[in-house]
Amino acid sequence: MTPQAFSYPIVANNGMIYVPPFGLEQSLDYMLKFNPMDRSFTKIKLEVDDCNAKWIWGTAWRNKIVVLPYNESNILVIDTDDDSIDYVPVEDGKGKYLQGHIHGDHLFALPYGEEEPYDYVLDLYLPHMVPDQEKLKLPKDCKRWHTTQILDGIIYGLPRGEDWEDTFNHRIEYECNNGEYKLIDMRSIWGDYEQDDMNNKKFTTLAKTGNRLYAPPYSENPNFDILAKFVNGKWITERTGIKGTSRKYFTHTVASNGKIFCPPAGHEETWCEMLVIDPVQDNGHDQYWYTINLGIGKESKKFFAGIENSRGNLYYMPRGGCVCEPESTWKSQGDLTEILKLDIYTDEIYTIDISELFKEETSIEKYNKCVIIDDVIYAFPYGQSADFQKLLIFDTLTEKAETIDLRYV
Repeated sequence: MTPQAFSYPIVANNGMIYVPPFGLEQSLDYMLKFNPMDRSFTKIKLEVDDCNAKWIWGTAWRNKIVVLPYNESNILVIDTDDDSIDYVPVEDGKGKYLQGHIHGDHLFALPYGEEEPYDYVLDLYLPHMVPDQEKLKLPKDCKRWHTTQILDGIIYGLPRGEDWEDTFNHRIEYECNNGEYKLIDMRSIWGDYEQDDMNNKKFTTLAKTGNRLYAPPYSENPNFDILAKFVNGKWITERTGIKGTSRKYFTHTVASNGKIFCPPAGHEETWCEMLVIDPVQDNGHDQYWYTINLGIGKESKKFFAGIENSRGNLYYMPRGGCVCEPESTWKSQGDLTEILKLDIYTDEIYTIDISELFKEETSIEKYNKCVIIDDVIYAFPYGQSADFQKLLIFDTLTEKAETIDLRYV
């Protein structure tokens, strides 16, 4: 099978897990439906384009699953009552959309764009699955906004960017009710960093808690240390002094106590600083963020996929490694095969070794996405190896892990 065949699970309102095909190197013409009660799989046949990297994030809406196209030419709509499929065509492009937001009876998505710019914002009228796409007037670049959030009908996005020469520095505010939008150039905030090398990326993840937004630094420039936040209707930035590696924080988890946990990604295998943001302490005076050194010196980009169970514990599935490394160097910094556990109230951490489950495969970038049902985590395989196809099932109450190899499904 191709790497990253089925990597992005979606929990439907009927309790089933649907996984559309992505496929890094091969065009797949079916999706998977997984029943967590009896752990059975169903293959659902699809009509597909001859492309890789097909569909990505999905959204549950009533008895439907709506999956946004990455390289495919259609939005994928699954009726979970009978698993029938509808296809909703959109404007052509590569890496079109990452994330959707429901506002009333509409689903909105800002453009992303992989390899080439894609400028169409999506407004999908959900009752009849009718799309409307408005072409935005945007500076030329790809991967403009990675994670976006919606507050009071306005979608906010901070610049990610891709271009090395003319860096992308614009945040966006898109009003769902009337389609108006603002682009705000943030270059003055980090103008001195623009003189550095490797400054084409800024932020990837944006957390929402209550009516506040927080974005930790990412960037390929290790000096880029800016934490951005939206508080009381205003954007504020500060320089944290968190340096030492590039691509610091790729994802976040908002815990039930309101804290935001940003696990270490980072491009240095020895860098392992988790960032914790506590909005309750963010009153303009107190220190509202801090870091926890995890003491893990294995692989880069350590943890992406994390989720909280009913007992207030966060669990992060091992990710590790970077596709930019040549295959001959994979695992040269150790094989990250630990699940990270964190108590959201005490910040106590420890790791759970699951290396016994991965002795037969060689891969980096194991898990990027997971879901949880009844305190059991299901992490679907990402990986850079064709033979890494293991669905990881982790019971957070017993802390026992097992796998199902999707090659035999």
